[in-house]
Parts: sequence; C-alpha cells; structure tokens
Amino acid sequence: MSFTIIIWILVFFGIFYFLAIRPQRRQRQQHAEMVGMLKKGDEVVTIGGMYGTVTAIGDDWVELEIAKRTRVRYLKRAISSITSIDEYDEDDEDEYIEAADEDVIEEADVEVEDDDEVVDVAADDESPEAPEAPEAPKA
Repeated sequence: MSFTIIIWILVFFGIFYFLAIRPQRRQRQQHAEMVGMLKKGDEVVTIGGMYGTVTAIGDDWVELEIAKRTRVRYLKRAISSITSIDEYDEDDEDEYIEAADEDVIEEADVEVEDDDEVVDVAADDESPEAPEAPEAPKA
C-alpha cells in the first residue's frame, strides 16, 4: 500500500518536471544567451514594453536611448527581446487613404439606382445645399 503511494508521488513529480521545470530552464537559458549577444546599436524591447537602442553595456545593466538625447539604464534581465522597430510613416498612410477615397468617388460617379430609375451622378453638377440652422430659442 505505501509502496504504490511512493510510486504515484514519483510519477506526479516526473510529470511536473517535464511540464513545468524543464521548459522554464530552457527559456531562462535562451534569455541568458540573448542577453549575452547584446551589442551597441541593437534595438530592443524591455519587459515593460519600452523600445530603445542600446548605447552602452555594463556588467548587469544596459543603457538604452529611447528618444533623441534621452538615455535610461535598465537591468539586463529587463530586456525582453532584440527587435527592429518599424518606423511609422505618415506619407504611406495618407497615400493609402487618398487612393481608397478616389476609388470610392469613381464608383459613385458612374451611376446610382433609385427606385428603378438610373441616375448619372457625374451629369448632376448641382451640389446639395446644407439645411438651414434652427432658430434660436426665445427666452
């Protein structure tokens, strides 16, 4: 009876080891290798989500430039990953929106169906007038 209990305890410990302890060790080892490969100029993300460029490296710290002439020090273990930052480019977004708007306008200019009647919008040069503003309340 007590022998089977010992076997079950060993089986549960073995399952726990393979499901929890071993993967955590592997992850810790991979993180240590990644931190060891850090070099000046790498773009990184911290565990808090801060993007920055490595400007200096110490024994257990890393100095990051997070903006022009703004540098902060982090512990090496606070570096989550080495990454490259995709710069946000407003010009690309504006071109995309303009192209999408032109496509919509071209489709709307062709023709519009309204109760079995086909109307050519491009031929209609009048623009609709804005409704009149309501009168101010009298006190």
